[in-house]
Amino acid sequence: MVVTIEDLRRSINPYLDTKRKSRLEVAFRSLGYQDEYCRYHYEEFHKQHQLFLDAMGGELGNEEITNPQYFRLAFEANCFAFFRSFHALIESVPYLLNLLIEVKNDSESRSINWHLITNASLPAEYSDGIDKIKALRASNSYKELEHISNVSKHRRIVRIDSGVFSIGKNPSFCADDFDSQFKSYEINELMETMYDEMHPQVISIIKSFLR
Repeated sequence: MVVTIEDLRRSINPYLDTKRKSRLEVAFRSLGYQDEYCRYHYEEFHKQHQLFLDAMGGELGNEEITNPQYFRLAFEANCFAFFRSFHALIESVPYLLNLLIEVKNDSESRSINWHLITNASLPAEYSDGIDKIKALRASNSYKELEHISNVSKHRRIVRIDSGVFSIGKNPSFCADDFDSQFKSYEINELMETMYDEMHPQVISIIKSFLR
């Protein structure tokens, strides 16, 4: 399931001014960039974590950098960057939808969010899209992603157990640093579950507002 820029162009108000048309296309392409950022940070997280394990085991003798702390910082930074990028991707969709269906005239208003879209007086043809938005926001994955992003950006850096002394050597968040209970605190599982569940939902939501 994909959405193309041509799908959006066919659905916009033909009388939309040039600036808004340009912003709509930039906003749509930004979703693609955020998606690429997520993939990059996911891959780097795993790469740098493996280098950390190798450094801890003294297996990087021929490398220029062998300090485990360097690789710990690298995999932690990519961990938080993944969740923040994915959260940014999802939370930028209301901006795109507003440009598409014109709920609020001021397209750059800070009040543009999911609440604005779901509470607008929209034609019945958008009811399916509204239901999908509500389902997304009610999901555990959405709530967990929002919590990780908000806590790590605005309150504190959540501690990470590197997993070096665990059987599977899988890094996990410290549960005590969150105010909500998660299904799992293993970082890879959270990344994959959230992305696999919500990425298709986001695409489906956008498609629901195309005409």
